[in-house]
Amino acid sequence: MEQTVRERLIAIAAKKEKAAVVYQNISVIDVMTRETYTADVAIDSGYIAAVGEGYEGIENRPGEGFFIAPSFVDAHVHIESSMVPPSEYEQAILPLGVTTIIADPHEIANVKGAEGLSFMLDDAEGLALDVRMMLPSCVPATSFEHAGASLDAAALAPFVDHPGVHGLGEVMDYPAVERADHDMLKKIKQIEDAGKLVDGHAAGLGPREINIYGVAGIRTDHESVSKEDAIARARRGLYVEVREGSAARNLKEVLDAVTESNASRFLFCTDDKHLDDTLREGTIDYNIRYAIRHGIKRETAYAMASLHATNAYRLDDRGAIVPGRRADFVLLSDADNVVIDEVYIKGECVARAGKTTRTVRRAHVPESLRGALNTKPITPEVFALPLESSRAHVIGVIPKSIVTEHLILDVPLQDGHFVPVPEQDLLKIAVIERHHGTSFSAVGIVKGFKMKRGAIAATVAHDSHNLVIVGASDEEMQLAAERLVQAGGGVIAVNGQEVLAELPLEIAGLMTNRPFQEVGDTLEALNDALDVLEADRSFNPYLTMSFLCLPVIPELKLTDSGLFDVKHFQHISVQAD
Repeated sequence: MEQTVRERLIAIAAKKEKAAVVYQNISVIDVMTRETYTADVAIDSGYIAAVGEGYEGIENRPGEGFFIAPSFVDAHVHIESSMVPPSEYEQAILPLGVTTIIADPHEIANVKGAEGLSFMLDDAEGLALDVRMMLPSCVPATSFEHAGASLDAAALAPFVDHPGVHGLGEVMDYPAVERADHDMLKKIKQIEDAGKLVDGHAAGLGPREINIYGVAGIRTDHESVSKEDAIARARRGLYVEVREGSAARNLKEVLDAVTESNASRFLFCTDDKHLDDTLREGTIDYNIRYAIRHGIKRETAYAMASLHATNAYRLDDRGAIVPGRRADFVLLSDADNVVIDEVYIKGECVARAGKTTRTVRRAHVPESLRGALNTKPITPEVFALPLESSRAHVIGVIPKSIVTEHLILDVPLQDGHFVPVPEQDLLKIAVIERHHGTSFSAVGIVKGFKMKRGAIAATVAHDSHNLVIVGASDEEMQLAAERLVQAGGGVIAVNGQEVLAELPLEIAGLMTNRPFQEVGDTLEALNDALDVLEADRSFNPYLTMSFLCLPVIPELKLTDSGLFDVKHFQHISVQAD
C-alpha cells in the first residue's frame, strides 16, 4: 500500500475525512469472528477503510436488506477444464463472486509445454480476475504415458520469478517425492527459494505418505474423498481443499470432517469444472450453499470460500471485511442461498445482476497452438481387443468420482476378441497418442457408463490429453475419433454414422476462443446427445471419460501404453488369467 493511500485511509478511519463510498447499516459477514452483525463499511482507494458506526461517505449507500462478504477464492482450478482461456473464463465466473483463483495450467503444458504456459500467463495478464498461476510440477504426469511435452526444473526456472506465478502446481508424482528424485526436489527448492508455495496431490495416500509430502514442503491437497482422508491431512499440517467439480464431487463426504475447531484448515476448490455445470449451478458459490445446507455454520462456509484460502496462499491483502484489506467483496440479498447482486474488486464493480461489467477481450492465440492432431491413421484394427479367455480386468466407473474400481469379470468373446455388450454395461475404451504421430494406442473394457449405443470421444484426457474414445461399437468409435482428428481436437458424440453434437477445441485440443455462453450451449447439446445414447446422466460421462486416462488416481486406468494398475504403479494386461 502506498503511503499516501495509507494516510488517507487513516484519516477516514479516524472520521477526519469522508470515504468515497459508505455502505450504511449493512449486514457484515465477519469471517474472522464467524458472526454477522450490522455496521457501516467505508470504502476508499480500493481498500476497506473502516467498519463501525457513524461513518460518512461522499456517496452513502443504504445497506438495509443486504449482506457484505469477502469475494471468493477458488483454491485450485484448471482453467482449461472450462474449455475457454483465462480472458473468457473471467467473463463466466466474476458474476459468481470469484475474484481470485489459484490456477494450475498443467493441461496445456502437457500438450504444448513452455509455449502453452506462456500463453496462459500472457492471456491472464491485465484481467480484473486475479489469476495466480502455479507452475506445472509434473509434465508429463508420469512416465507411463506419452504427453506432448516435458518440463524439468531447468525448463521451469525462467518462469519462477514471473509476477503471475504464485508457486509450484500439484505435485502428483508421489513416487518421485518418496525416492527424493533430484529434479523433483529441485523444482520444489527453486520455488521455495523464490518465497513461493507448493501445492500437493495426495490421491489415495495414507498417513505415512502424507508425512513424506509434509517434509517435502507441500502445503495443500485437494484429493480427499472421505472424512478420514481430510482429517489425516489436516492433522499433518496440510490445508484441505474441499473439491466439487464436474467429475469429482467430494463436498458431501469431506464436509463431515469440518468442525468449528479445525475449519481454518479447510477451503474450497473446483479443480476441473465444465462451463455447463458452472453456468447451471455455480462454482464456489455452489460450495457455500451446499455447506450451509450440510450443517456448516454460515459464516464458516464463507470463511472457507475466502479467508481460509487467502491464509493458505499468503494473500494477506484480501479475504475479509476488515480495515486495511482490499475491497474485494460481494453484495448479497440472500446470504444463505448466496444470491449475489454485485461483485467488487478493489472497490470497483466488476459484475452486477449476473453479468460482468468488464469488456470482453478475446485471447490472442498463436498459430502454433492451433492445428490438426498428430496421429497415425485410425484404422479398425486400432480398436481390436484380442483375449485368450473371458476373464478380464475391467475399469469400473464410480459416479461423481475420478477414482475407479478395479474389476475382474467374465466378458463375452467373439472369435477371440472382446466385443462391447451394452446390455451388460460393458463398453470399449481406447486411447490413441495424438502429439507425436507414434503408433502408441491401447484398448480396454469399461463398465458404468450404461450407454446403449454410439460413442463419445475427446482430446481432453487427463493429463497427457491423448485422444480417448468410449463406445458400443468399433465403427462408431472410429467415426468419433476421425472427426476429432479432422477438427483439430474437441468433444463429440455419435450414434451410428450420425454426429449428434460436437465442440471443436482449436486451442491445443483443450480450449476454444468462442464466447463462454456459446460453449455452454454446445456442452448442453452434448449432454442432450447422451439421452439418445441412453447413457447414465447422474454424472458427467465426458469428464469422467477424460479422467479414465489419468494414472495417478486409483485404481485402474488406461493410457496410450496400456491398462494401468495405479495401486501397484505398473501396466497390466487386460487378460486376467
